[in-house]
Amino acid sequence: MLTQPGPIAVVAPSHAFDPERLRRGMALATQAGLSLLPFPDLEQRHRYFAGTDAHRGAQLVSALTDDGYSAVWMARGGSGAMRLLEQLQGKRLRADRPVIGFSDVTALFSALHARGAGPLVHGPVLHSLEGTDPTDRQHLLDLLVGKPGATLQGATWRPGSAEGWLCGGNLCVLAALCGTPWQLKARGAILVLEEIGEHPYRIDRMLQQLAYSGVLDGVAGVAVGELIDCDPPSSADYTLRDVFAERLAPLGIPVVGQLPIGHGSRNSAFVWGATARLGDGQLTWEAAGPIKGMV
Repeated sequence: MLTQPGPIAVVAPSHAFDPERLRRGMALATQAGLSLLPFPDLEQRHRYFAGTDAHRGAQLVSALTDDGYSAVWMARGGSGAMRLLEQLQGKRLRADRPVIGFSDVTALFSALHARGAGPLVHGPVLHSLEGTDPTDRQHLLDLLVGKPGATLQGATWRPGSAEGWLCGGNLCVLAALCGTPWQLKARGAILVLEEIGEHPYRIDRMLQQLAYSGVLDGVAGVAVGELIDCDPPSSADYTLRDVFAERLAPLGIPVVGQLPIGHGSRNSAFVWGATARLGDGQLTWEAAGPIKGMV
């Protein structure tokens, strides 16, 4: 996948981060043989962001457009990337440069996918790399040197099987994009959704927002990752599975839940646009065309 010479650019388009956690994540990547180049002044702060919009946006645009970088790896998620999407307008984005991240980076992925940039690798940010399950960490590192996709085991929430192109990420961020120029167009897709720290009624509301806005129109299937700290109260007579199954039932599509993708220790990387199959409690995907074997 890393076809271009040069180091991997490390940028921080979102939340402020713990510098030590970032350094430990970078050390793990370096030990695996990857060359990283953090942009200067990453530790700036503006409120809860890693610097002002102008600072973060300029570095992001540079990482995505300048010659000399083999990939772009986000320091942290959190929030803030959505504020930078306008700065990408009119820029000549590279279509041969992997971009790695998740969580808040979902907003960036939706915008980049519409522009043909990438490949887009939904996987651990450097800030979370040391806390990622070693199997998933190795899977990401293998993916960056051109090794194949994966089969992820979950549980059947709505029966059936489907095939489509793979996309998605954080549910809250995808809902926030609704009604904007960067709203995800997911027709024909296996749509991945994961979340952290949201009550079930909020998850229900965000799913309804995706439905009303047309994001779910023509979706082939939904793959639900980890839902960290989202459980109903112990006295509830329903589960998160019930919330998703009921809200997605009108679509008549398969839903697989409990997949190892998200904000917990399990965060198995996947590539937007890869061919995916959903069914029998599994998500299987394989990169194809210009992504497969990009070494």
